[in-house]
Amino acid sequence: MDASGSSRAAVDAFIQHLAQSERSPLTLKNYRCDLEAFARWFGQTTGDTLEPAHLTPTDFRLYKQWLLTQQRLKPASVNRKLATLHSFVSWASEVRRMPLDVGALRRAARRVQQEPLGPRWLTRREQHALVRALERGRNRRDLAIVQLLLHTGLRVRELCTLTWRDITLSARKGMLTVRHGKGGTYRQVPLNATARAAVHTLGSQQHVGTDAPLLLGQRGPLTPRGVQTLLAKYETQAHLDVLSPHVLRHSFCKNLLNAGVGLEQVATLAGHTSLETTRRYCTPSLQELEQAVTRLSDCE
Repeated sequence: MDASGSSRAAVDAFIQHLAQSERSPLTLKNYRCDLEAFARWFGQTTGDTLEPAHLTPTDFRLYKQWLLTQQRLKPASVNRKLATLHSFVSWASEVRRMPLDVGALRRAARRVQQEPLGPRWLTRREQHALVRALERGRNRRDLAIVQLLLHTGLRVRELCTLTWRDITLSARKGMLTVRHGKGGTYRQVPLNATARAAVHTLGSQQHVGTDAPLLLGQRGPLTPRGVQTLLAKYETQAHLDVLSPHVLRHSFCKNLLNAGVGLEQVATLAGHTSLETTRRYCTPSLQELEQAVTRLSDCE
């Protein structure tokens, strides 16, 4: 068997082991791609074949450095490839009973540390651009959906499972009840004036108090995928880098914190089970860091 065949045999055996653990096809594909890329680098660098017994901590250190400096990959991508190598040597040690110093190998390929950034949200200017694009499109239902996501912070699945029985309205107040949130949790979210207007647009006068779904598409209840497809249509129109239901949820949380609302209140409204999740919105986003250093430039 030639060198490439020997490397392929080791990769195939590892992937077969993962497949028996019922890993998803996408996961198996990613592991294979990562290992095949490492095998090519390993062969070109050392002239050796990818066999677990041939690996040393120096190999892992050099590969990590190569990914960062030569390939210029972002830390998240490097860390994923290193995690694949961790799994590979652990499999070789535990399943194949090879005498490897797994601890030394894993220490040589420690995760790349980076300063955490806040979740991606829309700035106020981006939110206004999105609303303007929706208003120009004159699709009142789409606008109502976006306004509900921006002003309630619902997860897209929570929004799509709402019925009109989950909505209560009065002249100046409104309440939305999430009966089966993430982890089966129950919570209530007050509706501000913008959210109440969105609910009226969706047909509150005809359906309130019934079991009819809040959101309807052309073929029945609107699905999470349907909402994602809907938003994708307006991403380009509003000149946004990214637009998704979760980005709108993040924007809701960030808007509250910027308005001076406490972490506990934001966590309750968003349905977070831990304040640590909510605290992420206090971490500056990349956009905010860019804006911060731009203020120092003499060329602006």
